[in-house]
Amino acid sequence: MVMRTQRSLVWLFAVVLIGIAGRAEATQKFGPLEISGNLQSQQLIRHPDIDKYQFIQQRNTMRLRVDYEWMKRGGKWIDRYDLSEWVESSHLFLLYRGVYDSVYDYTPSFNDEREFTGEKVDKRFDNLNDYSKGARDALKFENQLREAYVDIKFRGNFSLRAGKQQIIWGESDGFRLLDRANALDLSWHFFYELPPPAFGLDDLRIPFWMIKGLYDLGSVGSLSNVFAEAYWNPGDWRPSKLTFLPNPWGVRLGHPLTNPRSGALRTVFPGITQLMNGTSLRQGNYDRNPIDNSQFGIRFNGVTGPDTPILPEGLQMQIGYLYQRFAPSGGATTSAALARGIKPTEAGQARTAELIDKGILPAEFYTPYIHTIGVAANFFDEWTKIVWRTEQAYDFGIPFYSCAHSPSAIAKRLDAGERACTRDSTFAPFLPGIRNHDVWSGLIAFDRPTWIRPLNKKTTFFITGQLFHTYMIQKAKSTIGGLDLPTKTKPLGLDPPIAYRDDIHRWEMLMTFAIIGFYRGGSVAPAFIYLLDPVNSYSQAAIWGVDYFVTPNFAVNLSQRFIINPTKEINFEPWGIAGLNRGRSETGIRFSYQF
Repeated sequence: MVMRTQRSLVWLFAVVLIGIAGRAEATQKFGPLEISGNLQSQQLIRHPDIDKYQFIQQRNTMRLRVDYEWMKRGGKWIDRYDLSEWVESSHLFLLYRGVYDSVYDYTPSFNDEREFTGEKVDKRFDNLNDYSKGARDALKFENQLREAYVDIKFRGNFSLRAGKQQIIWGESDGFRLLDRANALDLSWHFFYELPPPAFGLDDLRIPFWMIKGLYDLGSVGSLSNVFAEAYWNPGDWRPSKLTFLPNPWGVRLGHPLTNPRSGALRTVFPGITQLMNGTSLRQGNYDRNPIDNSQFGIRFNGVTGPDTPILPEGLQMQIGYLYQRFAPSGGATTSAALARGIKPTEAGQARTAELIDKGILPAEFYTPYIHTIGVAANFFDEWTKIVWRTEQAYDFGIPFYSCAHSPSAIAKRLDAGERACTRDSTFAPFLPGIRNHDVWSGLIAFDRPTWIRPLNKKTTFFITGQLFHTYMIQKAKSTIGGLDLPTKTKPLGLDPPIAYRDDIHRWEMLMTFAIIGFYRGGSVAPAFIYLLDPVNSYSQAAIWGVDYFVTPNFAVNLSQRFIINPTKEINFEPWGIAGLNRGRSETGIRFSYQF
């Protein structure tokens, strides 16, 4: 009965979309007020094996956007207050998002038979029935004012944006280098919500309350389009959102705090129910105090002219600085240390024992401040017809676990004999020492419209490729990564058993390639995307999809994602392609209506 009801909901939503599409109307305007939005229904079917299919998502989304020109150029604010002496124009932007995912109503089993370490999944973490009704309701519904900000254009060359917003910097697609002002919500589709017309990272970023200012300098010497931009986040920050099994797109690991079989926090310390500084793996050494938790960034932009020395004409470049808390959110730094313990002083060891007796693990989610310097640029080469893009970031002091560094008090409590801090130890000392390493991350990419006349005689294909890399400066041999959680079992029959950890590679690399075509006047748009990690087991993802715009307002997307790991090697695979997500290939269909 439940399954029948759920299927009915899917088809009802599709019928509603199709019916609306047949009588598509333009954006509604009421004087200075403009209302627009979209409806979207996405169904995902996972197929870990050729003969196994799992319905893992039926996500229905409504976005409602409000644009209000409450002060037009030269006019009055809300037609009452004359501020024209100081302000040219002002704009109010609101974006609401409501979500209902019916997958939490019929509670299927997702058959993630093993954790990403190779251990079998405890059956209590394989089915959504293990959640209470209240917990499922919290997961299946979303009802929030997602963005709400005011744009103000002052007299002169200064503009200001204040409110709940996203700030997008850099040149990369899909994986972030300088795009760090907002954390990501990776709980409902990891980073795979990328092929158009999906909203990609715009839908995954967590908007924060921030202030952003831009000062337009115009032309400076041989540079044009010169501006300085800065933002300040006065304490409204939290790390990226992750979930664990049995959530359909949770990390393939039973929650370390609640998993009674292989959860490190309960396996090694029975009775542990929480961490220091909160009961969540997302709460740590930070708060929402503007004085103690502010973050900011600044960048300068310019375009070279014919008289610019050395550099070619038309090069758009920017240089920036970021000061913010570090918390891994997808990318090659996901192997960084996630938690830290109390220092192994005499008082620290006594405090460690006291907290353990109270059922509190003497560790906290670790989000230190780091300094980042970055540059980005793009350039159109007339001879090759290629837009070249690059983005480079240098991070000072990213934390990594180090067996050779001063361990935490809790590690000293475990570190003896067979529990030594080695790659193949039976018991990993939870939370060894933390050592900071500088990390250089970079991107080189190209975009090009290209004729492939045997496939399409009327329009070009859009071809793009990206090469990402990270390099750890002065890496120590004892540097290890991952969650570093102990285990007593033998994953994949390995002897000795391995810990929840991975060796850190000094170099990490990722290559992406995409090609998009357009047929029938652009109403049919097929796309193919390929991702390859040549460092970690040659993990791969191959994604194809096609968009069909039935009307200018109504579109259907069919997609297929193949997640490939050609080996049985266990690693944390920091880009998150097939190490964490092995066995999660999927087919999707999405209906979208824009109004």
